[in-house]
Amino acid sequence: MNSKRLPGKVMLDLVGKPVIWHIYHRLKKCKNLDDVVISTGEYEKNSQICEFAKRNKINFFSGNEKDLISRLYNTAKNFNADAIVRITSDCPLVDPIIVDKLVNEFKKTDFQYDIITNCATHTFPHGLDVEVYSFNILEKMYKQINDVELREWFPIYVQKNSNDFKILEIKNESDLSYHRWTLDYPEDYDLLKNIFNKLYQDGDIFFMNDILELFKNYPSLININSKYTSHRNIDAPKV
Repeated sequence: MNSKRLPGKVMLDLVGKPVIWHIYHRLKKCKNLDDVVISTGEYEKNSQICEFAKRNKINFFSGNEKDLISRLYNTAKNFNADAIVRITSDCPLVDPIIVDKLVNEFKKTDFQYDIITNCATHTFPHGLDVEVYSFNILEKMYKQINDVELREWFPIYVQKNSNDFKILEIKNESDLSYHRWTLDYPEDYDLLKNIFNKLYQDGDIFFMNDILELFKNYPSLININSKYTSHRNIDAPKV
């Protein structure tokens, strides 16, 4: 709720429902997830999110506002998870097919990797980011990271210390990283409203390929937020 660039973005309206509703319902379409839990900051500062979860009977956990690794670790611990899939609240177009692919890879390798990600090197559209973390690696980082800033931005810690982790990167067949489908700026919101207005049908969802087809039919859409790019890469084996 405390985004400086776009305050309250998780509760912004998309076709009559808040952003967080779309994220949750898209993730509920995943076949390889046991549960979908909202992990947020302190209740007092994020009461809209917590009350939304209560009204909709969604599991949630509220923790330290400035300590992301603590929030994720304690969320996983509280719900007895052996791994978590991290989807950030600025990804209302999260694709269940992509999520299932990464989770399936994690299960198939029998917890061989600490982290499986599709956003170490961006090849998917920005906004379809998926990260899978084993509980063991969350616990290790929870105990080892002492820097206050890095505890909130622990993916930077992973980036700087990538040799200390077993990371598997899942790449798209073609580089689509020039697409920006995330929600950080008003222009992002304008694009997302256009996408949802054209593709959303009540009770159903659409996928990455549907959006790509929409962009073929309406090529000017990509210009709405094209001035923003923000990709960081970390070293990882490729598949």
